[in-house]
Amino acid sequence: MDIASLVMLVGFVAACFLAALPGAVFRPGEWYERLAKPSWCPPNWLFAPVWTVLYLTIAVSGWLVWRGVGFSGATLALTIFAL
Repeated sequence: MDIASLVMLVGFVAACFLAALPGAVFRPGEWYERLAKPSWCPPNWLFAPVWTVLYLTIAVSGWLVWRGVGFSGATLALTIFAL
C-alpha cells in the first residue's frame, strides 16, 4: 500500500468517526434506561464495540470504492457515502 492510499484510509476512518462523534458526546440519559425494552435487547456495554466495528467497516468500504475507481469513477457512490 502506498502512502497516498494510507492517507486516504485514515481520512475515511476520520470522516466516519467524526460522523459518530455526536453520538459519543451526547449520550442517552436516564430516559433510555427507563424505556421498556424487549427481552432480546443486547446489553448496554455491547453497543460501543459493535458501533466501532460498524464505523470501521463503513470507512473501509468507502476507501475500497475510492481505491478501486477513484473519486471521478464513483462520484455518485461517494457522494451518497458522504451524505
